[in-house]
Order: sequence, then structure tokens, then C-alpha cells
Amino acid sequence: MDNLLDVFKALGDEARLRILRAVEIAELSVAEIVTALKMPQSSVSRHLKPLRDSGLLETRREGTSVYYRRGPVFQDASFAQLLSEKLAELRGASCDRAAVDKVLELRRKESTKFFDAIAGQYGSLTEPGGGWRGMAAALAAGFSGKSVADIGCGEGDLTLLLARFAKRVTAIDLSAQMLRVVQERSAEAGVAGRVVVEKGDFEKLPLKANSEDAVFVSQVLHHATRPGKALQEAARVLKPGGQMILLDLSRHDQEWVRDEWADQWLGFDEKELRGWLKAAGLKIKIFQALEGPEPAFSVLMVVAEKSG
Repeated sequence: MDNLLDVFKALGDEARLRILRAVEIAELSVAEIVTALKMPQSSVSRHLKPLRDSGLLETRREGTSVYYRRGPVFQDASFAQLLSEKLAELRGASCDRAAVDKVLELRRKESTKFFDAIAGQYGSLTEPGGGWRGMAAALAAGFSGKSVADIGCGEGDLTLLLARFAKRVTAIDLSAQMLRVVQERSAEAGVAGRVVVEKGDFEKLPLKANSEDAVFVSQVLHHATRPGKALQEAARVLKPGGQMILLDLSRHDQEWVRDEWADQWLGFDEKELRGWLKAAGLKIKIFQALEGPEPAFSVLMVVAEKSG
């Protein structure tokens, strides 16, 4: 660590330590830091500069939005562990964590509100990248007689396809209205006996560890508050040797999807996605970029296996 003096200077302020502790939980915008820590925006902006200059923080741009996250200094594992332990010991740690959790919950509620509102008409709308549901359907045939989960199932297009082959499909979504549509469609399709609906958060799935032969994560990761955490949770419920099938958008610059589709991430690049999958204990078997029907969007298809 070449800039040790700058790092220690930046750490010499309680407000900066609180900011570091907050972004350790999740990437946050300036406005979210202000809300969570109840600090004036001018103070937050002033403290962010030395934290960024020292490498303790870095920024990630999503279209016109900027998020702060832990910086390159944290690549030193021993330093990262020591600092995390010390930050957890500081006064007010539990209160700050609860405040950040509330900010993240607001993100989730906005997304849930959107999908509640379009439940029942989702199939008539054209979501960016949605044309690759057919690819997921082709993969579904490989799980005949298995127990699978469809995470972020929406109105259940993929759930119904999976139910034609799988022994049991657990359809999970945060939107109760979407799940009602899934139940109705499952009954109409004659597969209700093989479909279980569960209301749940991507980051805290209502499933036991090592319970599923496969999990499908189709066009939902860009709605997750913390994609890396969400993938770890999906890996948790996989049986050893089980497979995750992931379909999502490549990195793009179409800012309008935030308002029209409640997207939290403008797609993903290969490096960050591979990093999250590795951290989740998954071995990548297939990683392929596919051109989508819309010129502005391409789709990443990943098949990854849980070790063991």
C-alpha cells in the first residue's frame, strides 16, 4: 500500500468512518448517504473527497447516477478484514446499519410498487432483453424431474415452461400481485400441483440451503439492490453440483429503463459478473454474450455450477 499516509489521514475522522461503514453494506449515492447518516450534503461531499483520493472509496457510474463503494485499498485482504472489524466496534454501528437497511428497503419498495402496478399486463409489454426467455425455455428441458427455483418470476412465463419438465418449481417474487397471476396461470395450464409460489426478497430467499437442483435468474438481477449478495443467496439454496442459469443485460447506456422498468443497474460487464459468481462459490461453465432483438441491448447468458 503505497499511499499509507493518505489512508490514515482519511481515517482520522469519525464522519468518514461512518461513511466507510455505510458503503461496506452496499454501494450508495450521495443522497442515500445523506439520508442514512443524517449528515448535511455539503459535509458528506467534503468527506468523500479524501476517502476517494486515498483509495478507500471509488465511484461507479450508472448512466447519470454515481454510486460510492469500497476502493482499491480493500484489495488488501488483511487490511480489509481489520478495518471491517474496527468499524463494527465503533459507537452507533447498529444504528447506522439499520439506517442503511432502510434506504435499501426504499429501493426495493419502489421496484415492488412498479411490478405490482403492471401485474396482469406484463406479458403485453416489451422488456429490454426479454426476447431471450426462449433461451431459458430451451435450457429448462434439461431439468426434467428436478426441483428448481425461478427467482424474480414475474407473471410466471418461465415458471410455466419449467413446470412442464420439473418435479417442482418454486416461483419467487417480491410482488404479491405478480404471484397471484402466477397461481392463476398455473391453474389454467394444469400445472398448479408442481408450482409453489413464495413471496421473498432476492437477498433473503425463503428456501433452505442446498435444496434446489437448479435456480433460474432470468432478467431480474438488474433489479437487485446488491447483485453480488443476491447471487450468493441464490448459490446458498443450490445443492452441491446444482446449476444456476443466469440471463441478464450487458452493460448499456439506456437511462430511460430506470423510469420505465424500475431498473437499478444498467446491465453488467463481464468482469464484475464473473467476480460476483466466483465470490458466491460458483464455477462458470458457460459465459456467452448474445445479441438481442433490440439494437441497444445484448444479453449475457451464464451457466454456473455450485462446487461440491
